[in-house]
Parts: sequence; structure tokens; C-alpha cells
Amino acid sequence: MSQIKRRLESTTSLCPSCLTRIPGEYVTDDSSVYLHRECPEHGETTRKVWDSLDHWEWAKQFQPDAEFNPDGDFTVSNDHACLAVIEVTSDCNLSCSFCFASSGPGGTHRSFETVEKLLQTIVKSGGPRPIQFSGGEPTVRDDLPEIVERAGQMGFEHIQINTNGIELVEKKGYASRLSDAGVTAIYLQFDGLQSETYEAIRGVDLADLKREAVKTCREAGLSVVLVPTIVPGTNDHEMGDIVRYALENRDIVESVNFQPVAHFGRYETNDGRFSLDTAAKRLAEGFEVIEPRDLMPVPCCSAYCQSATGLLPSEQGPVPVTKFLSADLFTNISGLVDESDWMELIAKTPAGGEAACQTANCCGGDAPSLPAGADEMLDRVLPISLTGFMDADAADAGRLDNCCISVPTEDGELVPFCGYNMTTDDGEYALRNQNNWGGRPGVNEPLPIDDDAGCSVEEAEQDSSVTEAIEVTDQSASRGE
Repeated sequence: MSQIKRRLESTTSLCPSCLTRIPGEYVTDDSSVYLHRECPEHGETTRKVWDSLDHWEWAKQFQPDAEFNPDGDFTVSNDHACLAVIEVTSDCNLSCSFCFASSGPGGTHRSFETVEKLLQTIVKSGGPRPIQFSGGEPTVRDDLPEIVERAGQMGFEHIQINTNGIELVEKKGYASRLSDAGVTAIYLQFDGLQSETYEAIRGVDLADLKREAVKTCREAGLSVVLVPTIVPGTNDHEMGDIVRYALENRDIVESVNFQPVAHFGRYETNDGRFSLDTAAKRLAEGFEVIEPRDLMPVPCCSAYCQSATGLLPSEQGPVPVTKFLSADLFTNISGLVDESDWMELIAKTPAGGEAACQTANCCGGDAPSLPAGADEMLDRVLPISLTGFMDADAADAGRLDNCCISVPTEDGELVPFCGYNMTTDDGEYALRNQNNWGGRPGVNEPLPIDDDAGCSVEEAEQDSSVTEAIEVTDQSASRGE
């Protein structure tokens, strides 16, 4: 720690080698911010968590005031769960270099009955809320429309599908089936516009297919959220172009959610992770009128988990709506947004639009005064968000304890998304194992077979729908994993 000059604050952290709770400290060299900790078994660790000390201290003013139980069990409280992510399969028609689910061809599906039980867990934990069916690749399941229909029957109104888009394009009529079943948005993996980007991140050129997937969703009446995984030195230079593409397709694209790559699952440890302040800087570099601080922290889980703005199209180019807000006004307005509405608002779903409308005082109520015409602006803006998933490098037990993105487990709990997917330096899903959350025990280990699913790994591998038109390259093999 010779380079560290100053301690900023203490916290409860997790050891990156075993994910056991240990004391930690945020420290600085007066330039960047690091998380330092010492595990009795694995020794000292100091890793950078934020590139800019100045930006870190600016974001801190938006930090929510949340109680932390250092001995808690890492479950998401019923009144704080914004979005639930349900893994319906570990099977996938790609084997990407960057995959925190560690999925690929030959995985197994959870049975319809098991998925239904997970939905019931969400209902029992405070009632239906926005959900996202994920995997693996959920669209390799032929019965996904039936699962969506069942969710609708159980009262779920906002249902996203997290997908790479291959089946939407290659399986004729599938997108329309999902739309008819009740899907409200496609959460589309969209890493850029260049072939080289997909070859590096996904192992195959998907650039044209992604555009076709957006077209297919338009024809099926499915709204789209573009979800780029941003890898430094690979596609961070495309962030501005992705936003411009979204603006050009504003009729169908609801929002863009950039996800800077983190050390989850199938990704080499400590290799290229970068924080939200740097991601905001990269995005700002693509536009003359956008500054990094236009991406303001979303005060829900933590000021360091997610930041967002909205871009208002104009003849001179997109203008961030946060230009019209001071930090104090943003904080006051944020306090009027119910926690359950934050994810809806960022995605600009109908429920999110209603929440934004109420907050802007255009539907009555006692919201603070916003600039004239704010209600009209909200109809035209494109929400842009940055989500910084917490990996073992940045593991903070307080942030996990306050997480609002949950995963339902088969034992009836809602657990933090980042905790569920967090892997140790050795690729073990240690928190899953320590807390009996189920799922894959390690990056290179298979998902346990669902007894209700009625199929073996070999049968699932035979049924896995790998599109003949696309050559799947297993990048994990070339990386020695």
C-alpha cells in the first residue's frame, strides 16, 4: 500500500479469493479510489474501484441513506426489489468470451414447474414486479411464450426477455409469438455496429444480425432496450455510435443500458475492468454537448451502481436533460420516485412514463417545479444508463445488502443479482455455495440437472438450437478456461 496516501472510509467487504466478509477500507492515492482489505486466510488485496477521486466524491452526495446489517443474509427486501431476473436455462447458442452466467451450448433448461415456482417466490415477496427472463439464452426454449403467458396470468405486467437476438431473426414468427404472449420489451445484447466488435466479444460476426433483430422487433411490435457490454480497448469507442443508432431507431428503441464489463464468470481476472466514471467519460467523448457528470447516479442501491441521463433530440444533436437539473433539484426529484419505479423509469416503460409524469407534476401532485416544457420533453427523451455490476474486485457488503435487482432462488428467497453471479478469483460462485442459492457451483462446472425437467445433459445438448447459419466459436477454450 505504499502508493496510498489517504483513507476515505471503512466498509465491510468480501475477500476476492473466498468471498468471506472481512473489514475493508476505501483508500486513495489522491488520483483514484481503491478498495483495500485483508483476509486472515488469503492476505491483503488492494484493487482500483474508481478511476477518478474527484468523480467518486461528487457521486457520494447522491448516496442513499440505507441501514446495513453486517450479519445479514444478503436477501433483497420485499419493499426494495425493483426488478427480478429469472434464469430459465443454462443453454445458449453462443459461447461468448464475456459471460457472467458461464453459459454455452449443451446447457440444461429449468422445468416449466420450477420456473413457475420462482415466479411464485416473487409474488410472495411483495407481489408481481418487473421481471426479466434470462439464461443462458432464453429464446432457445420453444416453450418460452408459454412461460411468458403463465407470468401474465400470475399478474406480471412488465416482462422483458434478455436475448442475443439470434432466434428472433432465424426462427420465423418467434418474435410475434413472444409479443402475442405478453412480452413488453426485448433486452437486446447489442455491443456495437462493427463486425470486429462481435468477433472479439462474441466470437462471431453478428453486426448485421443485430440490425435485423431490431427490424424484426419493430415488425412484431416489441420495444427494444439496447444492452452493450463495453470492453475497454474493444468497443468503448463505439458508445457514441450506439446512442446515435438508438436515436435513429427511436420508434422502437426505448433506451440504452451500457454495462461496463466486470469480472464475473467467464472473464479473466483483473483484466480490463473499468468503472462507471470512465464509462461516462468514454460516452461523453462521442458528443460535444455531453459531459461525464450528465450521467447522474441513480439513488436506489448505491451512487456507484448505476447512473443515467436522458437525451433530448435536437437539430444540433442530442441534449442531456440533466443539463436542466442542479444536483439539489435532482436529489429532491429522486426522493419522489418510488424505488419500485426506478427500473421502469430508466427503461421508459408505460409504468415508468407514468412515474416520470407524476414526478414532473404534469399529472397533478406536489412535485417540485421543473423547467417549463419538462412534461413534453419526457415524451421525447431517450434514456441512457450505465450499470456497474459489482464483482469480487469491488465487493462491498453494504451495497449488496441494499441491492434492488434480485434473483429468485428455489428455496424461496430473493437474493442480490451481483451476489448471485459473483465469482472468486478462481472462478467459484462462492456466495451461491455458502448460502445454498443453487445454480452453477463454478465457471467450469455444469449446472445441476433439474429433476422436474425430465432430460439429461446429453438430451439437452442434442436439443440445443444452434443456428446453422452462424458459426459458433468457443472462445473459452482458446482462453484456456
